[in-house]
Amino acid sequence: MKILSYSLLKYFSLLLALIFTTSYLFYGMPGKNNLIILQIILGIIYIFFSVLEFTRQLKKEKLPNDRFFYFPLSFLSSKFIKLGAFTLACILLFISKSNLVFLAGLLLTVILADVLIFALRISKKVYYVSLFANYVLFSLEDEKQVFASHIKIIEYRYGVFYLQLKNGKIYTIQVAQVEKSQQNVFIEKFVLWVVCNKLHFTEEAKEKLANIIVEAI
Repeated sequence: MKILSYSLLKYFSLLLALIFTTSYLFYGMPGKNNLIILQIILGIIYIFFSVLEFTRQLKKEKLPNDRFFYFPLSFLSSKFIKLGAFTLACILLFISKSNLVFLAGLLLTVILADVLIFALRISKKVYYVSLFANYVLFSLEDEKQVFASHIKIIEYRYGVFYLQLKNGKIYTIQVAQVEKSQQNVFIEKFVLWVVCNKLHFTEEAKEKLANIIVEAI
């Protein structure tokens, strides 16, 4: 079965759960006990196909061999804020004294699926930074390519590389958030990547990375 089919089945199950819940809120159908059973069944289906979609997508995806597990704090914070907002809304619905409590079941399903996929992505090291011939690939929730030709200059302070682009944007690579055993290797390979692409470090960065730059040259 294609990944698109898993995605459609996943969202269709959630849509059905929403339709049944809305029907109960407005018309009292299909009944409280029946709704709870339907939400549980459809919730399990949603989570099942969410996991199946991820695993099949991972099998088809061509992960770079030379990649470094990367988990920046800014990304982690935004993830926790998103999950925190959903969890808070779920709790408020659960403690409400109205039939809106049944909407909490839908939110809980979405939260559980998101947390499970998040954990799977971490265990499979799908969050990473990888160096290609002429660009850096950041793979977090989405993929972002930063081409060497777009980089104006690179700073290095307190274990963080700052990639200043010609359009004024800045991308950071926090070395401390690279897998610990790979941090030194990453620095060496990144410096080599900079040298090979004939990019420039700031004077401060040159001083701090002098030994590595000499070896790269």
